[in-house]
This record gives sequence, structure tokens and C-alpha cells, in this order.
Amino acid sequence: MIETEQPEGLSARKLVVETARHNVLTAYNSKEGLDLLHRFPKVDAVLVHAQLAKCEEMIAEIRRTHPEMPIIVASPMLNAHYPGATFVIPSHEPAALLDVLSKGLHLSIKN
Repeated sequence: MIETEQPEGLSARKLVVETARHNVLTAYNSKEGLDLLHRFPKVDAVLVHAQLAKCEEMIAEIRRTHPEMPIIVASPMLNAHYPGATFVIPSHEPAALLDVLSKGLHLSIKN
């Protein structure tokens, strides 16, 4: 999984995901995240924080280059919609992320 997010939450979320035995590649901005994805395209999912600058542009680029890639958006807005996102989860609920990773990645893209 590649995770791109604002630095303040990235370390904690990375620890939660790694504790659940997932490997995590981290990036602190959209360019780094896309560079990692191009370098390591066989990741299981991409997690993008909604408050990341150019979040929607990043989702669109991932969708363009990796149309089947599950994209998880962590958002502080509970009813937010992000075109191209596979899942939108609450940004402050690690259990929601773990639930998607353990149960939901096989689901088809809804958007």
C-alpha cells in the first residue's frame, strides 16, 4: 500500500497498518506518491488523505495509469465524495482503514 498524507497523521496510520502485517510505502506529497507508484506498481492499494494538496488530481492520475487500483481516501468529512476513489473512510478511525484492507480490497471500483 502506498500512503500519501499530511505528515501529522502519517506515522500513526503507518504504524497501525504495519501492525496488521501490511507493508507500507510512504510519501509526504502527491509527486512523491506518484513517483513511488510508478516505481512500485504492484501495490495492493493507495491511501490518500483528503487534505493533501492536489488530492483529486492525484486520484485522477492514479485512475488514469492504474485503472483497477483500489484508492482509499481518508477524509475528515464523513459524507465527502471523491471521484475515482474506491473507498472513503473517516481519517481519524484506524479501524475503518483496517476493515477496508482486510475485507474490502477485492470489491470492484464503485465510481
